[in-house]
Amino acid sequence: MCKSNDTMKLLKLLFLILTISCTKSNSSTNPDKYSNYYNINSGNKSCENTFQFGKANLCIPKIEGMYNIINNIESKDYIQSKNFPGNTFVAYYVNKKLYKNLQVLWEDQFDDFFQIYVTNHNENKDVDISYFTEVNKNYLENYLNSDKWETLKKRLENINENNVFEKPILIENYSLSKNSMQYVTLVTIKKKNTSKNMITIGNMFIVQNRLFFSSYNKFYQNSNSIEEAKKRNNELMLKIIDNNK
Repeated sequence: MCKSNDTMKLLKLLFLILTISCTKSNSSTNPDKYSNYYNINSGNKSCENTFQFGKANLCIPKIEGMYNIINNIESKDYIQSKNFPGNTFVAYYVNKKLYKNLQVLWEDQFDDFFQIYVTNHNENKDVDISYFTEVNKNYLENYLNSDKWETLKKRLENINENNVFEKPILIENYSLSKNSMQYVTLVTIKKKNTSKNMITIGNMFIVQNRLFFSSYNKFYQNSNSIEEAKKRNNELMLKIIDNNK
């Protein structure tokens, strides 16, 4: 099991990657150390490909209505620019509308996208469901309700010029399965005279004793938006969970 300081690092990385993903990055392209960990010919009809992370072999499923652009020539540079140091993207799904117009990836903020990623230092670290108890306690009692947010806010705004991030609001936390935890947050991102509210559903899940992260992101438009985001996230996560039993 990870120690408490490792848990807090994971939570910081979780929120950094969720929030940075919906804003324009100034980071330069970095090579992906895990580029050789993909197996395109997975041998499983349900898997688009697989990703080896330590001793875990994650099935990356085909998802109806979404496109995984992680290895797409038109989007690889963009995705690498979003790769926060210490993390590696495993999959990056967008909807059909965005897939047909990938050049808009470089514009500020878009919604209805889903990511799977890992923190690299966990590659050879065993975790089990008892780990979620520690994470949940730190997340709910310490992280969002402390001055740690101010430090993270500065880091976010240094990375994302001209964007102002308000403190995320935790809407709900729940569990889809014994090997996963879900957190629904709402964050306001301001730029010049515009303001957007982003719903982010962050997921932590365990496959073969390795910890993976994912997130589904959607703009808040009306009172139905949160339930719509949860429904879509749950569909995506259950697809991953079912294909990795």
